Amino acid sequence: MCEHTNHIGIYIGNFLIPYYGIFALMGLIAAFCVGYYQVKKYKLSFDNFILLACIAGFFAIIGSKLLFILISWNDIDVKKLKDINYLKNILNGGFVFYGGLIGALIGIYICKKVLKTEIKEYLRYCIPVIPILHAFGRIGCSIVGCCYGCPFESPISVTYTDSLFAPNNIALFPVQRIESISLFLIAIILLIYINKFNGKYAFEYYIFAYAVVRFVLEYFRYDEYRGILNGLSTSQYISIFLVVYVIVKIIILKYKRKR
Repeated sequence: MCEHTNHIGIYIGNFLIPYYGIFALMGLIAAFCVGYYQVKKYKLSFDNFILLACIAGFFAIIGSKLLFILISWNDIDVKKLKDINYLKNILNGGFVFYGGLIGALIGIYICKKVLKTEIKEYLRYCIPVIPILHAFGRIGCSIVGCCYGCPFESPISVTYTDSLFAPNNIALFPVQRIESISLFLIAIILLIYINKFNGKYAFEYYIFAYAVVRFVLEYFRYDEYRGILNGLSTSQYISIFLVVYVIVKIIILKYKRKR
């Protein structure tokens, strides 16, 4: 069993560098390196790759925050929104990955329609950058204690002793670590599929694989903002929709190719 103390960040003098920010930066560097390699390997425009990444990232931040506010709306005191400190706390904390993914896809669509950027090949060859970035983010979650798992007694459990987010002194399921490992595996498999087997459905397979992983791991989550409805969380409903969407899309694409 692994124990954690109050892992918030590293202090340099009076300046705090959050662990989550550190791992997010590491994820950005790793994702950039992989994206750069893929862009050069398949002779894509590096400028377009950076443009897509920046716009997708901007909309991802907005989308992840909006979905968080939506699923936690019942816990938000509307009367306190005039209080700058209360509003600041809401804006600073709480992001939902699926909201970020939806926001990123909206940003990419805007690039296609407004800026006339061709996105198909970037989604096909560079999609592993998303699970890589996400995996590093989950490591940060594990260290600080957010997105924590349910009570779970086992040799692999995690116990926080002074966390600001997770319940302390309770053995918890290491859901963040398992999701991080799953994301790294998805990224590796996608890179093999893309670079060895042409990666025709790389984007669709990523969506499908993560949706399945997320649906299962949701049963082991224990944090407050689950958005539970009829026994399923908001993320599980989104996962079901994405799995159905991918299956239908691939069937339609294969049918069109046969014709």
